Amino acid sequence: MNLRTPDFFRIVSLCLLPMAAVSATADTNKPNIILCMTDDQGWGDTSYNGHPELKTPNLDAMAAAGIRFDRFYSAHPMCSPTRASCLSGRSPVRYRCMTWGHDLPLREVTIAEAVGTAGYATGHFGKWHVGGIPHADGGTGRGLPESFCPKPRHPGNQGFDEWFSAGNWYDIGHEYIYHNGRQVPPRKGDTADVLMDVALEWIGRQAANKKPFLAAIWFPSPHGPHKATPEDAVPYAKYGEKKANYYGELAAVDRNMGRLRNALRDMKIADDTMLWFCSDNGGAFPGSTGGLPGGKKWLTEGGTRVPGILEWPARVSEPFVTSVPACTMDFYPTVLDLLGIEVPDQIEPVDGISLLPLIDGKMDRRPKPIPLVSGQQVRLIDNEYILQKGRLFRFAEGGRKDVDVTDEEPEVFKRLATWEESWRETVKKDQAAYTVKRR
Repeated sequence: MNLRTPDFFRIVSLCLLPMAAVSATADTNKPNIILCMTDDQGWGDTSYNGHPELKTPNLDAMAAAGIRFDRFYSAHPMCSPTRASCLSGRSPVRYRCMTWGHDLPLREVTIAEAVGTAGYATGHFGKWHVGGIPHADGGTGRGLPESFCPKPRHPGNQGFDEWFSAGNWYDIGHEYIYHNGRQVPPRKGDTADVLMDVALEWIGRQAANKKPFLAAIWFPSPHGPHKATPEDAVPYAKYGEKKANYYGELAAVDRNMGRLRNALRDMKIADDTMLWFCSDNGGAFPGSTGGLPGGKKWLTEGGTRVPGILEWPARVSEPFVTSVPACTMDFYPTVLDLLGIEVPDQIEPVDGISLLPLIDGKMDRRPKPIPLVSGQQVRLIDNEYILQKGRLFRFAEGGRKDVDVTDEEPEVFKRLATWEESWRETVKKDQAAYTVKRR
């Protein structure tokens, strides 16, 4: 049965009715879920990761209050594929979302569609860039936009009830924002402020109605060209205009993460809210990777390792830092595991894993590798080992230098090389469904 058919939703509704009749407080037992993501923020672009100039007090406080992931990865070193992986839990290469501007096909089930079957309200706010909204450069990776999907791939067709979204990156005074499909005029102020205004208004309505919700809040900052408000840039003026604007945009993001955290507490829903924060790829600004090699567009630590935080007071009462690798593909299976959702038309395999055991302090090693991709390249992250370009490396010096151990660890090399070969075969099968038939 297809998840998008009316029959499916009628059946799900009937299944949920007895639960609602038995307990009027059933929804309150489901935690809210907020996925916050920035655009081009490098791993080193936080003061808690040691940035020598930038101050991010709210992100620092969030990291200190929850789980700080020291090895959190984007599925791809560019934005659109990573965004698709957040929604689907699957490697973007499987559905040929292989560079910026490529879309997420409607055939893929999204996290919003999945939680919708469990009674969640769903909202997307900010940058989208995986199809269906005007003013977004790029293509589908599968030919013309109509080559596979009969409808636009905007948030409304991907499971989101409410969306205040832009097709691509946007900056102050140059927004092309669409509210549920209708273009709306730009609002005054920094993009992070405007975005959080809208998101908090929607979250407030869900809280007032005691409705569990999923909110994707995807900041357009600090994507270049950088244009901070004077108020945000002034504290960094001594570092020069370029840095002042870059740091100022990140300061606005940090301020609004503080607004979000405070608002959740004021609404008395902070304890039962799973609040995530990450970036869509490694840094593009000089120095933003925190000394990690490479950056945006590169399949390296600097290109794919990003800030990663989870704050969830009801489940994470004792804050901790983890070096267990995690990635954007893990959001989907983690949430489905949490809510006990089984998707009847799930396309397998799902590349991410549930992080609930890690969240509960019961995981000290990742059970399967993370396949990061770019073009035809694959970078396998397997705890302390990394396989790339036919060589095995050991993660060393905090990721700033990987040591080649191909000859020293032949069994590990063989295991991971075999895993990669098998994984590539499954990708070929998936991609076959998205091959454009030429006339």
